[in-house]
Amino acid sequence: LVAYLEPEEQDQLLDLAEKNGIKSGEFRKVVRDYKYKKLPTPTLPDGKFNVLYADPPWKYDFSETESREVENKYPTMTVKELQELAIPSAENSVLLMWATAPKIGEALSVMESWDFEYKTHLIWDKKIIGMGYWFRGQHELLLVGVKGHYSVPEESKRISSVYKEKRKKHSAKPTYFYDLIENYFPNGKYLELFARNKYNDKWTVYGNQL
Repeated sequence: LVAYLEPEEQDQLLDLAEKNGIKSGEFRKVVRDYKYKKLPTPTLPDGKFNVLYADPPWKYDFSETESREVENKYPTMTVKELQELAIPSAENSVLLMWATAPKIGEALSVMESWDFEYKTHLIWDKKIIGMGYWFRGQHELLLVGVKGHYSVPEESKRISSVYKEKRKKHSAKPTYFYDLIENYFPNGKYLELFARNKYNDKWTVYGNQL
């Protein structure tokens, strides 16, 4: 668990575990929290953006096993933390936000707190069955919200509300959606929130995993 840390950091955490009798399951959380505290807190970019694309790091309240905790993959945020972000959106703008089925209510509340009105959504069929307590999830939702007035895509460009592509690594979204957004809104000023990479030079990105 600590192999990727510097030797002095390894010693610090292992000594802490030994002195406090921390077992392996708890120690995993200790290491995870230590790792995330080392991540820099990014600053939201200057300016105003009229096309925003977001994949929020939703915090889940429970997990069947330690290995399934989302927090083991990346640092998460509470709904309150997401709502309090000062999103640099233009007076007239569009937001495309990812949400899993259990997080729809929270996603809509975050969207509203960012001053966007929910309009519709697209379904991404991952073609692989995942976890779930009521149903085993096979899809995610791309919610669309509008702030002020923003023109809908040209009729000739509109696609089906269901897109199918096999899921790859955890939480990664198909690059198809960047092309879709650029095609829908060709003259947009693009901002990706909670990005893990930069798709191309048209995009400004914000995230602590870059």
